[in-house]
Parts: sequence; C-alpha cells; structure tokens
Amino acid sequence: MAIVIRAHYDGKTIVPDEPVDLPVDTPVNATLTVVEAKPERSPEREAAWQQLLSLRIPRVCIPEEALRRENMYEDRL
Repeated sequence: MAIVIRAHYDGKTIVPDEPVDLPVDTPVNATLTVVEAKPERSPEREAAWQQLLSLRIPRVCIPEEALRRENMYEDRL
C-alpha cells in the first residue's frame, strides 16, 4: 500500500500536516521530496504579473515542442 501525505520538518522530526490512518508503531518506508514554499503574493508582485499579462499577444500559441531547449538552440550545437 502506498500513500502520499504532506508534512513539514520542525527541526527534530517530520510532522504530518494531516491525519494519517495507520496503527501506532506501523513500520513504513519514507521517501522525502522537498517542496519549495510558494512565495506570498505581494501587491508589487501582483502588479508586475498583471503588467506582464497585459503585454501578451492574444491568440498566439507556441507548441511545447518548439519551446524545448534542444529545438531552441539546435543551430548552436
């Protein structure tokens, strides 16, 4: 059985952020993935984001394949 839970490190132990439905002393294997904290949205960041959005060109769609690094710089290889 595999479950994924969100947790945080309090300086000593890893503490689940939600209840975990396991009996006490159940042996488990844990794989940890560090999750970057989301930056708080300040008014300055929101204004910068809105300005960036206002510069977009409507109805322009660039395929994901064209944005791949290999395709963008293939003439430099």
